[in-house]
Amino acid sequence: MSGLFLANLFDIKLWWLFGLSVGTVCTIFALTFKNIRRYFIVCGSCFVLATAYCAAYTHFVYDKICSYDNKTVTFSGYIYDYNYIGHGQGFLTLKTKVGSHYTKISFLVSDDDYEYYDKVRVTGKVVKLKDNYNFLSEKNSFSGGVFLKGVGTAQVESQNENANVLFKHIRNYSDYVFSTLKQYGTSDDSGFLGAMICGDKSEIEPATKNMLYRSGIGHIFAVSGTHLVILTTFVGGLLGIFIKAKRIKAILMLFITWSFVIFAGMSISVIRSAVMMTLVYSGDLFLRKSDCANSLGIAGIILCLSEPYCVHSPALLMSFAAAFAAGAVSPFIIKKLELSGWKRRAFAPLITSCAVCVFIAPVCLIFFGGFSVLAPLLNILLIPLCTLALALCFLVAITGCVPFIASPLVWLASRLISVVLKVVEHCSKLKLLYVTGTNVSSILIITVICAAVILFVCSSRKISYSAAIFGIGTLGCVLCSNIFLLLSSDNVELFVFANKKSSVVALTYADKALIFDLDCSGKYADACERVLSNNGIRSVNAVFVKSEPYYTVGKYSAKLYPKADKYYSASELYVDVPNTTLLSDIQKVELDGAVVSKTDSGFEIILSDNVFKIYPERFCIGQDNYVTNGRSLHYSGKDNKVRSLDYELALTNYSW
Repeated sequence: MSGLFLANLFDIKLWWLFGLSVGTVCTIFALTFKNIRRYFIVCGSCFVLATAYCAAYTHFVYDKICSYDNKTVTFSGYIYDYNYIGHGQGFLTLKTKVGSHYTKISFLVSDDDYEYYDKVRVTGKVVKLKDNYNFLSEKNSFSGGVFLKGVGTAQVESQNENANVLFKHIRNYSDYVFSTLKQYGTSDDSGFLGAMICGDKSEIEPATKNMLYRSGIGHIFAVSGTHLVILTTFVGGLLGIFIKAKRIKAILMLFITWSFVIFAGMSISVIRSAVMMTLVYSGDLFLRKSDCANSLGIAGIILCLSEPYCVHSPALLMSFAAAFAAGAVSPFIIKKLELSGWKRRAFAPLITSCAVCVFIAPVCLIFFGGFSVLAPLLNILLIPLCTLALALCFLVAITGCVPFIASPLVWLASRLISVVLKVVEHCSKLKLLYVTGTNVSSILIITVICAAVILFVCSSRKISYSAAIFGIGTLGCVLCSNIFLLLSSDNVELFVFANKKSSVVALTYADKALIFDLDCSGKYADACERVLSNNGIRSVNAVFVKSEPYYTVGKYSAKLYPKADKYYSASELYVDVPNTTLLSDIQKVELDGAVVSKTDSGFEIILSDNVFKIYPERFCIGQDNYVTNGRSLHYSGKDNKVRSLDYELALTNYSW
């Protein structure tokens, strides 16, 4: 997996050199350290093979699929998914075979009675996925093997045949369960219940998802091993009452496991869990004992052989890191500490929670902008509530969503999730305990600290020593994060996302931000959220809206995390918008060192010795005037220069 991951960081023309270099280094170490020669030989060989396989996949699969870019083509396949978007149209996801490889392509089509796995023929124009300021479409779809999308309205021809009737009924029942949860749950919590059991996160606001992942409990809302364990424990207990033969029970459990994978949408994390669960039940079939590390390795090989780019998926990385920590590292630490009796029962959950959080911390830094040091405690306190809510939802699904059973169970599950969300929201306000990765240097240092904590704890035989190491490591992460933020506290940056006659400006200073929407109606809310995440922003002091306040404020409220403290509207057509204050022509707003006032067609910001004036089509820094002409621009106070804003700088964090 490491070979595949690192190979994708280089151009394909350099992969042969990269693989050869690693092979040479491993050969030298194998000849030098004879006692551990076999480890270098095995690791080096796997590394080189992974690099070669990635190069072959790119040449024979990726390049072939992308050769259809900007062409009108006809693909035959089956309907993988369909979402109605209104106005008689919807997005149809077609799974089709290009050469020898299956890929998924989404098309905009006229609404019809589409069914899962119906065989169809779709004709339309396709283009290669490309990144934009709101979303890195190419990078995020790359890991799922999705490289093309349809443009315009495509034509669909039904072939009056279904590719898999069983799978169709399972997916239809998943939709039915999801609608039942929405019907009987509260509006805010039913989306989380649906995400936990059906794998559908469409009802969860992006800002709330970010809050959950940064708090360290986002994994409970992504269908994975936890959900499969709860399901198999519950169903296995019922089957154990009626079936005593281990092999028959194992076969039934395998069928239930993979049925749930289909039910939950076949995400990469649940497939990983199902593969490991399959190996566990196969042990009963062949009278062999399964091993976590071996099972995890086999699951990784199977997933990477089918889709080598999946190693860049944050869901896969978090799933593997958490599974390895909980299934291999945590038991090793508990055994090393020689815990037994009440000590084992008391400390084992805490050790497991801490191990998981330390392992997934670097992934959270890279993909979600940071993590909370309260994550281990939150996992211990809140996962039992989530587990109970999940078990109630399983009961609803197993009993066929019968109204008199579903109504009270879903209501109770909603109350439990409501408690979880309120606790997480309150904890997220403790900003000093939130660790951010403001640049590559801070991410590397915090990753090294996490690795050192694991190594020292694994070598310890005393629980007090292990606790001290973990505490020192946690303090080190917090100090590192705050030191880097302090070093950049005097740097003011402007991220200007511009259209021809409108723009959005995100102004960042230290760990704070101000956002100004000048006639964009929240179009770049996603881009602003990623700027906040990748620059270690802990608080958004205010969002200023020039027009359409009701719609625009709603967009930013749903997308931004951290959530904005205040909203101000400069619109003359202002209506009563929740949590929004009308900004008068003469009013000056003081916000943590910044003074903001309204101008004829924009805003003026005074921050320290800097004066910024921003308008829909231009902005001024002191006496210097910059016209956007529809270009997105970036200003940094470090060198006092304005340059073009590319997707990497806007939405990722690669600066040192």
